[in-house]
Amino acid sequence: MQLESARHLKQQLLDDVVVPFTASANRVRSGGARAVTEFMRGRGMAAAATPFGVGARPFETLPHVQRSIAIGVARHGKGYRLAIRLQRASLRNSPLVEHVTRKARGEVDIRVVGRIDKRAKKTAGVPWYQRNTRPLLIGASVGHVEVTAGTIGGFVKRGNAVYLLSNNHVLANEDRAKAGDWIIQRARFDQGRHPADDVARLKYWIRFKKNGTNFVDAALGAIESGITYDGNLLSGLVGGKDRQLSGIGPEFIDEGEVVYKTGRTTGPTKGRITAFDLDNVVINYDIGNLRFDGQIEIEGTGQKPFSDGGDSGSLIVNAGMQAIALLFAGSDTGGRNNLGLTFANPIRRVLKDLKASLLP
Repeated sequence: MQLESARHLKQQLLDDVVVPFTASANRVRSGGARAVTEFMRGRGMAAAATPFGVGARPFETLPHVQRSIAIGVARHGKGYRLAIRLQRASLRNSPLVEHVTRKARGEVDIRVVGRIDKRAKKTAGVPWYQRNTRPLLIGASVGHVEVTAGTIGGFVKRGNAVYLLSNNHVLANEDRAKAGDWIIQRARFDQGRHPADDVARLKYWIRFKKNGTNFVDAALGAIESGITYDGNLLSGLVGGKDRQLSGIGPEFIDEGEVVYKTGRTTGPTKGRITAFDLDNVVINYDIGNLRFDGQIEIEGTGQKPFSDGGDSGSLIVNAGMQAIALLFAGSDTGGRNNLGLTFANPIRRVLKDLKASLLP
């Protein structure tokens, strides 16, 4: 189908089926499995049993937002089709997926991605991106003093000041931080310490909506006087060779485009875009499941994932070294090599919401 037709159908199914289905699933806190079953029967779908398994646990610990189906657009030959991303394997042969497939006349790309987590965590070893870097570099370890580790995504200008860019969950600790909190480089998990490794103070961030729709996971840190930075260098990004950042990429990001990033865990990696305009992506955070719309999906190439825990905040660039997205989450399964999928906020939306412009 044509691009506009795919986008129109995606929005129609999102509004008429996927979001109402998810809302009925969210009511499992009060209505239990019956809420989901009644919704499916109301849409003419067989519903002998709910596809949402709930383990024995206190009601107050149930998530407010349930993982279900993310829906976007993917290329197919010279045209496009719906990208259906199942965040529960049990939905694979469900009446819901059958219903969406039928509405799309079979023009769908269905993949099981499982649970998607924020990308702030772990790993061992001491490559340059896990050490102190002065000047500060894109791709280096960074974090709020109470956060394990994330990645410097770049440097932006807001007003007359320059700021360090990364995710909310890296710099603002999922809204639990307060303005003025210290940001350290290298991050705490990489043996960074306050005050020796203080480089910035938390200044601006986009707060999360626990029960609404989120579009970006982004925050800015005001760089301390005397701390130098390099807003151009993409160290060792392509085949071990340095590249220079070349502005912002086009607004339209197509499936199949080759992309690169450097993150504090996996370092420089290469990938390809597998879907865009992805809505109803539910991400697992410490504060609970959060819904994101308008996201980009990326798979790694070769025998390694595009990202892993700790790569949150990485700047994603296209083959022209133009910034296109800010990495924030990923799954452990999916993609052609089944090593996981990465999810990212379009950089234009990030900068718009932060009221900032990317350096240089």
